Amino acid sequence: MRVALVSCALVGLGLLCAGCSVDAPSIVAITPGRDARDVPANQEIRIAFDRPMDHRSVETRFELRPALGGCGSAAPCTLVWRGNAVVFTHPQVNFHLSTAYEVLLHGGYRDAGGKQNSLEHSWSFTTEGLPALTAVDPSDGSAGVPADRNIVLTFNRPMDLGSLKTAISLSPQTPYLIRPRPGGDGSQVEVVPTELLRSGLVYTVAVQGASDSHGNLLPGRLARSFTAGGASFARRIAFLISDLDQGAFGVATVDPHPDPFLGRATPKIAYAIPSAERATRVILAFDWAPDGTRLVMAVGPRDAAEGRLRIVDLATGAAQDLNAGGSAVAWSPGGTSIAYLNGQSLHLYRPATGEDMVLTRDETVLQPLAFAPDGKSMTFAVRDADGLPHLEIMNLELRSVYRPIGLTDPADHPAWSLDGTKLAFRRFTGHGAQLWVYDLSGGSTALRQEATLDMQSAAWLNDNSTLVAAAGSGALSVLYRVNVFAPTEAGGLLQLTGSAQAPNGGAPTTPDYDRRIAFTASVDGLPQVFVMNGDGSGAAQLTHYEADFPYTAQAPSWSPLG
Repeated sequence: MRVALVSCALVGLGLLCAGCSVDAPSIVAITPGRDARDVPANQEIRIAFDRPMDHRSVETRFELRPALGGCGSAAPCTLVWRGNAVVFTHPQVNFHLSTAYEVLLHGGYRDAGGKQNSLEHSWSFTTEGLPALTAVDPSDGSAGVPADRNIVLTFNRPMDLGSLKTAISLSPQTPYLIRPRPGGDGSQVEVVPTELLRSGLVYTVAVQGASDSHGNLLPGRLARSFTAGGASFARRIAFLISDLDQGAFGVATVDPHPDPFLGRATPKIAYAIPSAERATRVILAFDWAPDGTRLVMAVGPRDAAEGRLRIVDLATGAAQDLNAGGSAVAWSPGGTSIAYLNGQSLHLYRPATGEDMVLTRDETVLQPLAFAPDGKSMTFAVRDADGLPHLEIMNLELRSVYRPIGLTDPADHPAWSLDGTKLAFRRFTGHGAQLWVYDLSGGSTALRQEATLDMQSAAWLNDNSTLVAAAGSGALSVLYRVNVFAPTEAGGLLQLTGSAQAPNGGAPTTPDYDRRIAFTASVDGLPQVFVMNGDGSGAAQLTHYEADFPYTAQAPSWSPLG
């Protein structure tokens, strides 16, 4: 009695023939399952048996209702065998969406030994609906969207990334990359503009012709719009970008914090030389305006030492050429003047009036140009008749020049502390190149040797007692952290680079609002921008040379806005 009840239950499920011989073949598994919902439109139908079967007896008794239209010689829909399972495949023809299908296996199929199952089997499933765009961030109608914002698209199911790359558009025309969420299921992608969005413009992101991972077409054209807000570049890092061995063609900015979607930084081009000029012109140098909304740069012919000065508004991309030209540029802390080198002379240009003043005439001034933080003086090196550099400090109001008291040796590469009380520089002595500090805060030790180090550049942390110095170049460059009050004590001179996270380092730059260091490092022979904490921890690569963003990065500079 108990056996009969169990057999009847299995018959009701349509998986076992109770009225046949106990040796009759049985169905042991089906895919999709009975009454399954949201079945992928490209899902195969699989029926597994408990033993080897007579293939023809099964194939001639298989039926799908409604029949799948579109099958033919060009798009075959066939039954194939995988072990003891028969599988209905339809690789080029999908099931209709949101449709109930019934699978039937009519009675009379046999196993390989001729034993027959005469029971009718049937079960149903319902296919998935249309793919849909369920969310866009920033949302439709948003205003004040940051200029370096990325756009996240969320769909109701995994999408085909290849189709999205051609189906997504961003207007006004803006170059962008499509990136899936790392480790995600493919239902989200991020549109990453490679240029800054322009303030006040309405941007529309649209999707048309995309397919999901099952081959279903997203219906119609879906569009969402938002308005870019005023540009804010607080706590951003600007740097020069270049094509391989072609010279810098643009300035990009990057948020040192990782993008929450991708888990990595996404740099944006802030300004690029127009395409028509790019083959013949390069950016030689740049600097931030103190308000953090503009850049000044020297743009000149390839292989030239100097170029026209140009001011770029980062919010709009508008560029203004100045009636001045040179090489190195430095914007004064007060924002009223731009210092630059023209030939061997130091000039001071006032953008508000167009006044151009020559500060030196008979000396060859060398890079870099270092404004004191109060903007009242500037430090630079000049080359003497023997070709040796000497450090000079100019009072910009009086135009008077003096050397640090007690410094008679050749010296260069000046770097002011953020409070203006200390000046670091490279000094050449009979013992070679050394790192020294000129302390203006008083005391009997105004000049102090810090390390025997051939410093190429330096930057101060905002405690005004810790110096980050770079020595060497390229893949051999090294960053050091120096406690200027106790360089010979334990931890007073510490190498920061040389790890897998920071293999080498040069051109350090620091802000007054953060204890992090931005710097360049050579990766596979190409310069890229990195950031690390002031103690050397947390090193992270911010820029990467990639097939769809094939640029090198160098000369990083923190925004003056914190």
